[in-house]
Amino acid sequence: MLLLASFISQTPLGYAESVDKVLLRVRFKVHIINGMPDNAKPVEITCHSNDDDLGHHTLWKDQEFKFKFITHFWRKTHFVCNFNWGPKSLNDITVFVSGVETRSCKESGNCFWKATPQGIYFSTDFQNWELRFSW
Repeated sequence: MLLLASFISQTPLGYAESVDKVLLRVRFKVHIINGMPDNAKPVEITCHSNDDDLGHHTLWKDQEFKFKFITHFWRKTHFVCNFNWGPKSLNDITVFVSGVETRSCKESGNCFWKATPQGIYFSTDFQNWELRFSW
């Protein structure tokens, strides 16, 4: 691990990024999108990890909240969010946890979540969506 870190720190930026993508991705970005059909009610979210409170965000139709981070080597990186849409709510939804999303989101480094009238969908490519949580 130290040898890899030393190698990456001594290589040009472009090559280090390609090594990061192929061997070991440590940088990720989580996107949360309001996929509701209209602006009648916004989606309200609050997100946090054990280390960071990402605050409260109001998302209107098609708006996005995104955050990026570097995963921990020695302990689990875990982000959860609460989703509220009018009277409906989903609490403590894991939007990123080391081991699960580090595998599924590894190729692009992006994890996409979209709130819809049916529930919360997940995608790694913004094309193929899977319903993960129903309201």
